[in-house]
Amino acid sequence: MDKLSSILPPHHGGYLPYFILYDSVSAAIHTVVCYMSSPTASLRQFSGPKAPPPHPLLAHVYGVKNFYTSVIRLYAAYNITNPHLYDLAFWSFVGVLFLYITEVFVYKNARLQEAAFPYVLAGSGVIWMVLQRDWYLSQ
Repeated sequence: MDKLSSILPPHHGGYLPYFILYDSVSAAIHTVVCYMSSPTASLRQFSGPKAPPPHPLLAHVYGVKNFYTSVIRLYAAYNITNPHLYDLAFWSFVGVLFLYITEVFVYKNARLQEAAFPYVLAGSGVIWMVLQRDWYLSQ
């Protein structure tokens, strides 16, 4: 157990750093998927009625987006008391919400059923980070 706790971020009395770390690892895994698997698999969430055909370039661009999202959140998870990293992580969650809201409701490139998981994760991240901002930044 000591070995596991040595690699996890400090929690500072809460679980938000672990949530951000989980989301960072998820984004990193999806980055690998975007580069290593077929575009159809990596762009499955963009299968709405007006979605363009899956293309390797689009998958790679989405992979790059996931990579920098992962890095930002990884740094924030381990440095949750740093206001600049906290804000970057917060805005990365807002960006994901914006992406999926516009893709589902404006551009129709995604369907609600594929966007449900990102809505829940990004929405939870936004709400949690707003509610806990003063707590973590006062540490």
